[in-house]
Amino acid sequence: MDRPFKRVKKAAWLGGVCAGLAYALGAPTWLIRALWLLLFLGAGIGGLIYLVLWLVVPQWPQEPLDYDTVTA
Repeated sequence: MDRPFKRVKKAAWLGGVCAGLAYALGAPTWLIRALWLLLFLGAGIGGLIYLVLWLVVPQWPQEPLDYDTVTA
């Protein structure tokens, strides 16, 4: 993880947690969102983890310039 894990609000559907995690890992945003949905529907704990991360993880002041190329 070369990039820090911070929420990306501009690319957010809710709080920007999945977009920020995708950016930090260098993975496609849709993949992180799909995995999060499976975690939410399968184990039921995904929603609670998302809420905690939404409250704890800081937000980027603006979208990183290379966000689209990293998460494509």
